[in-house]
Amino acid sequence: MRGINVTIIFVIAVFIIGALAIYAYEHFRYSPFALQVDQEVIKEYLRDRHVDLLDIALREEINRRTVQINRRMSTYDFALRIAPMLSILNDGVTRIEIPLKTTDQTLPLRFKYINDKVIVSMSSCEIPVGSIILTINGYPTETIIEKYRNLFPTLDEFQQKYAFVDKLLSYYPRIIEAQTIQIKYQLPQSNAQRTSYIKSIPFKDFQTIMHIKPTETYTISDYIIVKINSFNISNKNDMKDVIEIFHKIAQSSKKIIFDLRYASDGDIALPTMIISKLITSPAMLYPKLISRHKFQQIEKQQIPVEPDPERMVSEVYFIVDKTCFYTPHKTLLTFLGTHDIGKIITFDTLDFSKLSFYTDEFWKILPNTRAYIVMPLSKVIVDSNFKDEQLINIEYQQFTENELTNRDYYIEWLKKLLLMLE
Repeated sequence: MRGINVTIIFVIAVFIIGALAIYAYEHFRYSPFALQVDQEVIKEYLRDRHVDLLDIALREEINRRTVQINRRMSTYDFALRIAPMLSILNDGVTRIEIPLKTTDQTLPLRFKYINDKVIVSMSSCEIPVGSIILTINGYPTETIIEKYRNLFPTLDEFQQKYAFVDKLLSYYPRIIEAQTIQIKYQLPQSNAQRTSYIKSIPFKDFQTIMHIKPTETYTISDYIIVKINSFNISNKNDMKDVIEIFHKIAQSSKKIIFDLRYASDGDIALPTMIISKLITSPAMLYPKLISRHKFQQIEKQQIPVEPDPERMVSEVYFIVDKTCFYTPHKTLLTFLGTHDIGKIITFDTLDFSKLSFYTDEFWKILPNTRAYIVMPLSKVIVDSNFKDEQLINIEYQQFTENELTNRDYYIEWLKKLLLMLE
């Protein structure tokens, strides 16, 4: 009997030790040596592939910014630690990308950053859409954003904050390794505050439940408004819906407005589709695309965009603001500016004098953390700008979380805008 008890105790001890070992491996598995190796690999990949790192001075600056790592770190801490080294590239692309496994924990929420506030844009829990997030686990959202915004080291300060909220805040349980998150929030169109304990969901479920429909349309008076929610066309149904919307637009004689603000990132499929319906003859997507071959920069050959038989022949407008900085935004706006197509509606002062940008993301996995170093292989050189007659700057009431998250408020906002366009 005593032998059986010892065996049971031994088995339980093995399970406990194994569980602790797994926890330690998942949370603190990266030794200083392993992280230093990954840092050197990052530098090597950058020197070999980054479009700008033919510049000797820039290569030397990367070496000077090497950081010393003397403690164990999570992948996210490592990404933040080397952010100052990456920030000198100033290309809007280079970063450490940390992939999520299907079992990694996420919040059943999506967020947007508007007017310095974190707003719930999608929800599959008791926190309603349009709520303002005040604290997470007792920390003010401003503190969390400030801590993690450098996960996008080559963007400017506003873009860093916006991108973190838009792309990564939903993954906060994964970042801090938590199953349940305490969230204090303010109810929509109210001063009332609530606190909820939100149980995280697996990333696999998040991808299904929190899927963003790429586009939605509104018909008001003589206009069709196409609101771009996301540039990510991730499945056949998304593509089918987009094709149907463009077919409807092509059959109509109404003027068209594309609202590009607050659209989630993606690829250039949707911008290319829009461009194909605006041109009458084949056109290059970029005015000049510079890439790199070993130790010299070369102009990259492009396949022209072909015009679509179902063209948009009516007047076309594009609403933009400072949230339009993702690569799909830049691709579309650069084409419009260089080909003198459409009119651009803005509500604040935006600098359209520099349309050049970096593109062609290259992802390379790191040997220890298994994160990716992401960098641009090409840059778009633009010599021309928008014509003055293309730009329409309107002094209009501030766009708030109400218009962003509430369909009725958004429609009323559009109606007022259209009256100002007449």
